[in-house]
Amino acid sequence: MPRFIYPLALLVSLAPIQAKAQNGCTDPRATNYNPSATSNDGSCQYAITTTTLVTKTPLASAVPESSGLQFTSQGLWTFNDSGNTPILFKVDSTSGSVVQQVTITNFPNVDWEDIAADAQSLYVGDFGNNDGNRRDLKVLRVQKSAIGTAPMESVAAQAINFSYPDQTNFSPGTNNHNFDCEAFFYANDSLHLFTKNWADLRTKYYTIPAQPGTYVAHLKGSFNTNGLITGADLNAAGTGAGLLGYNSGTGATFLWLLSDFSNGQFLRGNKRRIELPNALFIGQAEGLAFVDQYRVFISNERIVNIITVPQRLYALNTQPWLAPAVPTATVAAAIAGFSITPNPARQTIRVERAAGPAGELVLTLLDMQGRTACSAKMPPGSATQTLDVAPLSAGMYLLKIESAAGISSQKIEIP
Repeated sequence: MPRFIYPLALLVSLAPIQAKAQNGCTDPRATNYNPSATSNDGSCQYAITTTTLVTKTPLASAVPESSGLQFTSQGLWTFNDSGNTPILFKVDSTSGSVVQQVTITNFPNVDWEDIAADAQSLYVGDFGNNDGNRRDLKVLRVQKSAIGTAPMESVAAQAINFSYPDQTNFSPGTNNHNFDCEAFFYANDSLHLFTKNWADLRTKYYTIPAQPGTYVAHLKGSFNTNGLITGADLNAAGTGAGLLGYNSGTGATFLWLLSDFSNGQFLRGNKRRIELPNALFIGQAEGLAFVDQYRVFISNERIVNIITVPQRLYALNTQPWLAPAVPTATVAAAIAGFSITPNPARQTIRVERAAGPAGELVLTLLDMQGRTACSAKMPPGSATQTLDVAPLSAGMYLLKIESAAGISSQKIEIP
């Protein structure tokens, strides 16, 4: 699978840095950060980011196909994939052992794919639709108060039935349609669904009420995830969300992080893709759960083929990407203390410190794909520093200036 890199082409449309407030990318970590922007318009672009996963524990043999994950009321819940018994498993996140089994008595496990929760209820997404021909899509609502404390419990569920407003073809079409779903979370009295688009590798975002009944889902938007979305969750603070997925052809596994959105407009804020280890090493990642504002757990379905990857529980800290960055006002003020000449530049770029930060500066020139073209450090107290750009190809670049006060940036043209 080709690396998915957001281009920096938007840089060419950015106006010179001005004092006047404007819409734009407000995240200093982005490659197209605009220090003049005070309102995030969702345009932030990021260079490739890869990370590792911490193996927290193997999962019990009772859940070889952990397909969804939810942390709620200090409990971690999961279940097996389609065709298995309709049982919810509460597991110990330290040992991976099952501490409680809850059987849903009045609905089968047709294709359970994800689990969500609010303060009163668990929601089980029976909406897996590999062939695209299901007409019985539903979410099962289980009242937490109905679950006793015994190791083995049984409960009845209520159905939230729904259909897609834009699906008109229900002919079986294995892996060639956009109406499968394996991911959702609860927020603001609604369930937020993210589809697993086999045909175009995007995700479509729908909402349905979190109350029993029959509904037509509301299509809210879509974006190119360049892969299949298999799990979703929103942190308890409501400030960050994650979409877990993989590419079925290459095994590339990823986590899209959504942040800096407002009023529940989850696709209108920042969208940053984090590359996770390949499925050959971590299995088919299916379950995602925030356990606090930044830490997430990820679970996988066991792979038994040419290779064997057992079911596990993994941990990841998303704080480096979801925590608030340096306030825009601070960064915008910092760049006013620098002179960057010439621009356009054919041989060298000269960065001169006037009233800028007195400490060490790190200067990084990024190309249109977010890759480092050249870099240098300006020692504390030094007034000037140059970057040699003569070997570089013509085009637009972004100069990033990092200091203890934050990160500043400026478009650079090399003719």
